[in-house]
Amino acid sequence: MSTLTQLTEKQETLVQGLADDFRPLVKKIESSIATTQNHYGRYGQILAQFSRGDRTVAQVILIALERAGANPQGLRDGFRNFV
Repeated sequence: MSTLTQLTEKQETLVQGLADDFRPLVKKIESSIATTQNHYGRYGQILAQFSRGDRTVAQVILIALERAGANPQGLRDGFRNFV
């Protein structure tokens, strides 16, 4: 998985807004019983659904989810398995 190395100011604003929106969902996922290691199944489904298979969009969503408190390893594994 290649990562976005630097975000523009506009992208940074978008990511922060998404992180704020995702925070309640992430809190719910992280506090639930993990049915897959580090919740990678849930995060992979979210990445696939919102990105519609576009890997760049999925990377932006991944960054937002991580900033919202999602498990980083679960996000990476979800990305690899679903996107």
